[in-house]
Amino acid sequence: MSTRKLILLALACGLAILVAGSVQLLRISDGGTSLLSVGDSVELSSVTAQVLSREVTERDVRVTVRLSLAPSAAVSLSEPLVGWSLLTGGLTEPLAAGPATGAKPVSCSDSAIEPGTTLDCVLAFAVVPTEPETTLVTYRAVGEQVTWDLGL
Repeated sequence: MSTRKLILLALACGLAILVAGSVQLLRISDGGTSLLSVGDSVELSSVTAQVLSREVTERDVRVTVRLSLAPSAAVSLSEPLVGWSLLTGGLTEPLAAGPATGAKPVSCSDSAIEPGTTLDCVLAFAVVPTEPETTLVTYRAVGEQVTWDLGL
């Protein structure tokens, strides 16, 4: 194969990548996804989720969250902390969850949220942001996903 054909083939591949990237950007921008800030709450069906605070320690990122279930909900939320993840250089699931008050060492992941009640928990993610970059925490429930910018 001649050099000219190889150059034309490389240009065609580059153009295909550029078009695919542009289509993906348009697809994402049409979704209307916006980042929430720490303190913002959002309702997903009958579940209200809120990120109350965040803290970086030497070993992990700790995020205090509040989940509440509407009084009109038909069922309780048996696994309230399933669906949380942290994105900073990669996707990380929470290692542990504990009560935000520190009153009992009972894991919040073992607690069910009954209709009309609220649960505050601290999620620990075994990752420490090493460079100034965007650190996001996401919550997925009832087929929807919301994202908070932790500002780390």
